[in-house]
Amino acid sequence: MPGSITLLWTQIAEWLRKNAPLTFEKLNPPADDQALAELASELGTELPLDLVELLQNFNGSDDARGVTGKILLPPGYYMMDSSWIARDTRQRASIWGDAWRPTWIAFGSDLCGGCLVLDTQPQPRYGRIFEFNKVEGPFGSAWASLNDLLTEMLALLEGRAVGSVHRIPYNYPRAPDPLKAVVQNGELEWERGIGDWIPG
Repeated sequence: MPGSITLLWTQIAEWLRKNAPLTFEKLNPPADDQALAELASELGTELPLDLVELLQNFNGSDDARGVTGKILLPPGYYMMDSSWIARDTRQRASIWGDAWRPTWIAFGSDLCGGCLVLDTQPQPRYGRIFEFNKVEGPFGSAWASLNDLLTEMLALLEGRAVGSVHRIPYNYPRAPDPLKAVVQNGELEWERGIGDWIPG
């Protein structure tokens, strides 16, 4: 029986097909067993089941035809394919050294040096999913799980609010910026609003 990741992604993909066809067309076919095995081997770790399930639905977005339509995940990232996940994660580990933890997997890119990270340790410090800024490190929005990220994405696409996101670092005095899904010329985009300041 399909897990919640598959159920959520099926609804997201259908929304994209109907409302953002350019973004939908950029989705790669599912990753096969060989691609997943190569990813696990290159990372030197067992892949988390939620990431495996997502990649089994689609192996990221096509990066061979320019950037138009690539941005997919909130708050503004494209989903890398399995080969780029391995390459990008290794590169960040070499650049950041001890500041990049061996349990971190970079799976989303903002095309400007930032990324979305999936933390595989049992009790992640920032959240299961979080933004990694190319200057600040872990900074921005975070979610308790990949399921939460996809749940919020689907809700935003449908014009609903979920509020499962939190801000990191935790002492940063500002709530996460509200997001709005916008489609222009068949391409999904994410517009950030202005978050509320949290009294210190």
